[in-house]
Amino acid sequence: MRMEINKVLDGDCFELIKTLPDNSVDLIITSPPYADIVNYGKVVSIKKPTDYVDWILPLFKEIQRVLKPSGSFILNINDMCVNGYRSTYIYELIYRSQKETKLKFYDTYIWHKRNGIPNGSNKRFRNNTEFIFHFVKDKKQLKFYMDRVLQEPAESYLKRLESPINNDTEIIDGERKRQKVKWTVKTRYMKNITDGKQDHIYKERIVPDKVRPDNVFRFLTAAASRDNEIRHPAPYHKELPSYFINLLTDEGDLVLDVFNGIGTTCLSAQELNRNWLGFELNEKYAEFSRQKLQGDDIPKKKIGQYTIDDEFVRAWDSITQIENELGFDSHNHIEDCIRKGNKTSYGYKWKLVDEDTNNLPKYKIAQYDMDDNYIASYDGITAACDAIGYSTPHNILMCFRGKRNHAGGYKWKLVDEDTSDTSI
Repeated sequence: MRMEINKVLDGDCFELIKTLPDNSVDLIITSPPYADIVNYGKVVSIKKPTDYVDWILPLFKEIQRVLKPSGSFILNINDMCVNGYRSTYIYELIYRSQKETKLKFYDTYIWHKRNGIPNGSNKRFRNNTEFIFHFVKDKKQLKFYMDRVLQEPAESYLKRLESPINNDTEIIDGERKRQKVKWTVKTRYMKNITDGKQDHIYKERIVPDKVRPDNVFRFLTAAASRDNEIRHPAPYHKELPSYFINLLTDEGDLVLDVFNGIGTTCLSAQELNRNWLGFELNEKYAEFSRQKLQGDDIPKKKIGQYTIDDEFVRAWDSITQIENELGFDSHNHIEDCIRKGNKTSYGYKWKLVDEDTNNLPKYKIAQYDMDDNYIASYDGITAACDAIGYSTPHNILMCFRGKRNHAGGYKWKLVDEDTSDTSI
C-alpha cells in the first residue's frame, strides 16, 4: 500500500499514525493540545495534567517507530499552574518517555515569544516562554545542519574579544600583566627572540565569521491566526517549523504534524520543498488548512463588537487593535468570548464577522447632560472617559445598558453612527 503524502487527513492521530510504515518519516513537528486550559473544538477532548502523560505516551511509541534513524521529533509544549503551583506533568512526560519508549531525549530549547500576550499576576512574572523538546532515534545518524543556522556575531561578542585573557600571564612588581589578544585568521603562538629567549608577545586566534545560535529562539507568536480567518486557540508562527525543517531535513524529505491544527507546519514544509503530511481531528481546522495549502482565496474575518442586546457596535481587524484603541487588557478573555459565543468581556459580546460589514449598523456612545441635551458622540468608552476626565468606564457601560441613570455627571446611550436623531 502506497503511503499518502502532501495531504491533510481527517481523523485521530493515534490511529492514523499506525497506518504509516516503519522508518518512513524524516521529521515530526507538532504542538499537542495544552492540558486542561484550551478548547480545540467539541470533538477534541482536553486532558487534565494528571492524565496527560498516560494519554500521549502511546503516540510517542508510534512516533519512534515511524521516524527514520536520521530523523527528529520536535515537540512544542507548555506547562501550567494548578491551584497556584506549577504542574510537573511535562517533566513527568520527559522522564517516562525515556523509561517507556525508545525515543532519545536529545535537547531542550526555549521559545521566547517576541510578542507574547500579557499575563501573570502581582505575585507571578509574565510567562512569555514555552518549551521545545528535541527527541531523536539515533544521534550518530541524526541529520543536523548547523551551517544553515549560523548567525552573525553580536557586537557585544566582538567587543569582548578585545579584552585581555587570563592565561599566559606573568607577575611583575607584584602586579599581574595580562596579554592582549590579537584575533586573525590562524591560531598559533607568536614569539619574540630576545637574547636567545622566546618571549610571548601576543596570541593569535580565529575571528569567526559566523557563530552558533543559542538555545533560546525568539519566534513570533501567530497573532494573525487568532485574529483573522479561523479561530485556532494556540497556533504557532511559521517561523518555528520553518527553522527546524531547514535545520533537520533536506529537500524532498517527509515532514509530519500529528496535531495539524490549521496547517502551519505543512505550509512551511511545502514552501521549503519538503513533502508533508498532517493529521487533524477537527474537521473545520482540517478543511481550512487544506484550503491554505492549495492556495485558495480564504475570506478574511474581523472581530465584531456587540452590546449585551446583540446590537452591532463596530468591526475590528484584530484583538491587538481593540486593546490599543479601547485601552482593554484582556486578550485571552476576548478570544474566549469568540470561541464560546455568549460570554462577555468588558461588557461586550465578541464574534467573528465577515470582512465586509458595511451592511451592519454602527454605533457610537452619545453624551447628554442631565437635562437630556446632546453634547457629543465617541467611538468608545475610553474616548468618552478621556474627554471628561472620568476614571470609571464601567459606570458608563452600565448607563447605556440601562443599569445606571448617569455616570460622571452625564447620561449615556448608544446611537447609530449615521443617525441625526440624538434625543433620548
